[in-house]
Amino acid sequence: MKRILIMLLILGCTVMVMAEGERESNELTIYTPAPPEQVNLVVPLFEKKYGAVVYVVEGGTGELFNRIKAEAANVQADVMFTGGIDSGGSFRDYLADYVSIEEGKLFDPAKTHPWYNAVYLHPMGIIYNTNLVKEGEVKGWMDLTDPKWEGKVLMPDPRKSGSAFGELFIHLNAFGRDNGKGWEYFKNLYKNLIVTTSSSHTYKFVASGEFPLGMTHERNAYKYRDGGSPVGFIYPEEGTAVRPDGIYLIKNGPNPELAKKFIDFVLSKEVMELLRDTGYRVNRVDVTPPAGYPPIEVIKQNDYDPVWAAENRAMMLNKYTEIAESN
Repeated sequence: MKRILIMLLILGCTVMVMAEGERESNELTIYTPAPPEQVNLVVPLFEKKYGAVVYVVEGGTGELFNRIKAEAANVQADVMFTGGIDSGGSFRDYLADYVSIEEGKLFDPAKTHPWYNAVYLHPMGIIYNTNLVKEGEVKGWMDLTDPKWEGKVLMPDPRKSGSAFGELFIHLNAFGRDNGKGWEYFKNLYKNLIVTTSSSHTYKFVASGEFPLGMTHERNAYKYRDGGSPVGFIYPEEGTAVRPDGIYLIKNGPNPELAKKFIDFVLSKEVMELLRDTGYRVNRVDVTPPAGYPPIEVIKQNDYDPVWAAENRAMMLNKYTEIAESN
């Protein structure tokens, strides 16, 4: 009898040790392409609230998603904090589904795409210099094909810029991605383009007056406008896309429960208001956009399918290269 009791005691201690080992730590590793002001705003607040220790690895969106893929057999991170969903769509196999507890308060709910929860909403459009373009002279994408704008419209190279790849996809959606009309439009547009090597060139060169027109998302235009530059922003009459930046739960990460808490924390009203105050349109119905931004409901939107874009990325970039090399 004594021998049985000793064995039971040993077994009980073993189970307790195993359970202790299975408990998650308070450490979280985040990969992020977000600017430092956002990381330095969110991470310390989360650490304080949950008694957590957060390790941050910064890099470009594509670089970090490729790192997640390379580490799939030995996952090192828990969360990818921001990053365009058209980039994320190429890496769905390495992302876990999660619908935040904040779901009911989001413009773009995750229940139809649980592989990401949207953080920011970026309507794409046309930035223009008010000294070089009259108000109402350009109303949409088609106006940019007018021969008078030859060599005067800036667009980043979609082979190098995630936002420019999104712009290319938006053009195809606006005019017909499956019937050839989208590519017909883009061939005409390309005749007027000056292709830049960096997304930032688009809004910087328009704000400085070196070029009259460019393509970017609204925040870049309003940031320069609010800083006193002579710029305006056009939401194209043919429609555009409100291109999200997401937050992603990495599949088989070392601390999934704390990772989910981080996602919920980022999407909370308190944190989203703080992020809004850095000049971003955030994905919550109860948080107003930054001052001077129109309500999202008045922006004409077209469908935006990041999975289709990811699956057809090679085809789109090959077609783009054909057009670029023929001009």
